Amino acid sequence: MRLKDKTALITGGGTGIGAATARLFAEEGAAVGITGRREAPLNEVAGEIKAAGGRALAVTGDVAITADCQRMVEETEAAFGQIGVLVNNAGTSTLTRADEISDELWDETIGTNLSGAFRLIRAVLPGMISQGSGSIVNVSSVLGQTGMKGAAAYGASKAGLDQLTRVLAVEYADRGIRVNSVAPAWVHTPMNKSVRDHASMYDRLKKRHPMGRFGTPDEIARAILHLASDEAAWTTGAVLTVDGGWTAV
Repeated sequence: MRLKDKTALITGGGTGIGAATARLFAEEGAAVGITGRREAPLNEVAGEIKAAGGRALAVTGDVAITADCQRMVEETEAAFGQIGVLVNNAGTSTLTRADEISDELWDETIGTNLSGAFRLIRAVLPGMISQGSGSIVNVSSVLGQTGMKGAAAYGASKAGLDQLTRVLAVEYADRGIRVNSVAPAWVHTPMNKSVRDHASMYDRLKKRHPMGRFGTPDEIARAILHLASDEAAWTTGAVLTVDGGWTAV
């Protein structure tokens, strides 16, 4: 088991990539705290993990609120011990032209995708520093590397997340803490449902991937597992692109 006896905290753990990562981490021996704003999906995923013999805790909260971030860490550590792995997966996305983005939409996107990740990292760092080890994996996006119409706020938030990854990797490498990103292209998740419901857009985006399809949450979860585990012991500051060839075009 690649995460045996580890405690992991996964944000946005009730659906999509976060839920797939929580299930996979539990299969690999980790105790998982899963967080999100909606209680029902968190409880469902935690219940599935516990029914399969794993250890899981559902903690509701909003990564845009500093006090919630601290509480997520404290409740997870109270249940399972010191956090060794943090996965920043919580995110929001709305495709909107730059001239139509309101201050509220911009602030929500940056606040969740970038500032929220930073708040969680800041909350787990003291414990990771004290134990001399830790692995942080940020879920970024290829839209932080390539341009796409309508993705000004989302792309900026993910580009910022990749740069935060690099800076923190340099700052904390000598403390035994690794920080990496996984950058997916389009994945079958609830967040992308509106795109999939738009037949012509969905077909166009599928064809934009050289592999001709969207990814699955499980495929991204396995990349996250690799970076979180000791398999990637000499990997830090990396942005692992898992995109069906999107950025190769």
